[in-house]
Amino acid sequence: MGTLSIPIPNEVLDSAVKASAKKLHLVPEQDKRARKVSLEEFRKDYCMNHSKTWVRCIIFDRFPETWYQNGGWAINPSGHEPGIRGTWIKLDEATRWLDKHDDEINWHEQLAKD
Repeated sequence: MGTLSIPIPNEVLDSAVKASAKKLHLVPEQDKRARKVSLEEFRKDYCMNHSKTWVRCIIFDRFPETWYQNGGWAINPSGHEPGIRGTWIKLDEATRWLDKHDDEINWHEQLAKD
């Protein structure tokens, strides 16, 4: 009598091996710190290339819950806090927040001219 052979797709094997290696801590875990990007990168990639001023006025000023000091994801939203150069965005939190609040932001709004 011959041996029974059951084909297992490579994707299933790969997934099982990766899960086992991670469970056994054989693969370095991802950096636990949140990925931070500059306001410049954030505005280009996630705010339809609006200016830094637009992001500060339309998003940060109107939604103070985005401020890091209020539990949000925008570190130094004004760009003027002592000891921090520039504005930094905790990207994972910011993208989740934007998904949730996208309809509350008028992406076509223009800033008032002085």
